[in-house]
Amino acid sequence: MARNRTAFLLAILLGAPAALRAKYAGPDACADCHTQEFQDWKPSVHARAYVSEVFQKSWKENGSNVACLKCHTTGWKPGTAAYAHEGVTCESCHGAMAEGHPADRMPIPGGSDMCRECHKKSHGEWKLSKHGQKNIRCFDCHKVHGQGLRLGGGDALCGSCHAAKLKDFAHATHHQEGLSCNTCHFPKSSAGPDAIMGTGAPGHNLSVGPQVCDRCHEETVHKSGRLADLRSRMSQTEKHMAVAGVTSVFELNEKAKDLEWKLERARSNAWLVALLGLLAGLGLGWVAAWYAFRPGAKK
Repeated sequence: MARNRTAFLLAILLGAPAALRAKYAGPDACADCHTQEFQDWKPSVHARAYVSEVFQKSWKENGSNVACLKCHTTGWKPGTAAYAHEGVTCESCHGAMAEGHPADRMPIPGGSDMCRECHKKSHGEWKLSKHGQKNIRCFDCHKVHGQGLRLGGGDALCGSCHAAKLKDFAHATHHQEGLSCNTCHFPKSSAGPDAIMGTGAPGHNLSVGPQVCDRCHEETVHKSGRLADLRSRMSQTEKHMAVAGVTSVFELNEKAKDLEWKLERARSNAWLVALLGLLAGLGLGWVAAWYAFRPGAKK
């Protein structure tokens, strides 16, 4: 923490931001020729990546780690607190202003990998999803400069490619309850936003696991879990029936009762044998004593 603060102060004293600004023209330089793109970007999450209260609060609470500036500023100088401009600006993706621009064009790679550096978790989830396997890119759903979702997001966006899905029973019944595709396919983390590893973006693997269903159908999911347990117990019972040579639960129950009766009778017989043995011992003792002390016996 102390090292980060020292680096921050040194950066200011050495004038590093000014040097970096000479390399990066800044978003205002792009606005004159790219007015619409600038207006789309200006209120976006990218534009406010550094100044937002959420970031500033989390950043300070975590010791103002300079590594965070990599994704929250433009032209960050690694290992220092120096950067060219606040926020994720045009040059974060397009690169520093080319000397020959506009003749020298500044395109960006069209793939999703360029988002990976700052959105590692979302990119990793997307990579494993069906969207990732079919190369449905980040830009196919997200606006390039405004970062919002195309077509207003929700069912309108998903329905542009999955219209039939919106009409099947499972999706239609959930829609009647006010749920959208995002509710289940892009669930928000139940643990809340992660201030260090990301902004709390919803999951991007698109799959709907039992943990998602459990949020609304806890009782049903719980019962389903008990059903699996009951099936396991039934399987064990059937194995026991096969060992006992019976074909039904009722027959097994009768066998169990018969065994209990035999066991009880064996215990009763054991007591009877013990009592007879005791009486026989007493009788033999009495006969031995009479013989030893009878009249006329030698002393």
